[in-house]
Amino acid sequence: MSSLSCSSSDLAPLFSSNTANATAMANFLCARFDTIANKLSDTTYAIDNTYLLFSAYLVFAMQLGFAMLCASSVRAKNTMNIMLTNVLDATAGGLSYYLFGFAFAFGSPSNGFIG
Repeated sequence: MSSLSCSSSDLAPLFSSNTANATAMANFLCARFDTIANKLSDTTYAIDNTYLLFSAYLVFAMQLGFAMLCASSVRAKNTMNIMLTNVLDATAGGLSYYLFGFAFAFGSPSNGFIG
């Protein structure tokens, strides 16, 4: 597997004609890219993300099962309303996790307000 590399001399011409700001921005982005590349190669990070994605899959599979249970307990004319309710429930849960849950789960690097 090839390693990722970043050169500020390659990025600087893409930003602006002001060389001082462009060089500073390129150096900042290269530092961030290097940090991300190091984090992606970490085994613990990969295992944690695999567990998180598998858990999210299980939550959505349970949401589908709950939708089928609810749809089977009402008359056929109300099935669309039950399905819409379940879709909105999953959407609200995903949005809540995006806004608050990730910061509570992973702390200060993700959100300075909560973490």
